[in-house]
Amino acid sequence: MKIDDLKIAYGKCVDTGALKKANEVDIEKAKTLLENAELDIDSLKDAQSLFEKKNNFGFLWANHYEIVRQLVAGILLFEKIISDNHKCLYAYICTKHKEWDIDWETIETMRLLRNGVHYEGRPISEEIWKSYKYKFEVYTKTFIKILRDKIKEMTGS
Repeated sequence: MKIDDLKIAYGKCVDTGALKKANEVDIEKAKTLLENAELDIDSLKDAQSLFEKKNNFGFLWANHYEIVRQLVAGILLFEKIISDNHKCLYAYICTKHKEWDIDWETIETMRLLRNGVHYEGRPISEEIWKSYKYKFEVYTKTFIKILRDKIKEMTGS
């Protein structure tokens, strides 16, 4: 699995037009993405030990990844940035928001392994799951806080 250099990846995203500017901030969509992510988190809490017991780490990986993706997409709505390309969403936050301390190689590995599960049926081993489980939790909590703060700034609630 080869991870592109962040500067090169971001440059390609800009050059190809994969990062698009929205005309306005879609607060309602951001709220819905946050609500969906929180519902997914709550559902996974109840089911996670069952899926771990059944060694269904691909399911857990894909679902935790989707939560992270929803939250990042919601955050970037406030910056009027949209992209159908997950790689470009992550390249944008890692380039423009170094203060969030999101590691490019970690989040890109999450994306690439999720794509392997989702598109190629590749399994996730217990060892890989355990090595990233905490990272998913940290990134999820970080992005929830950022998104909640942005919603609060715009709405006052």
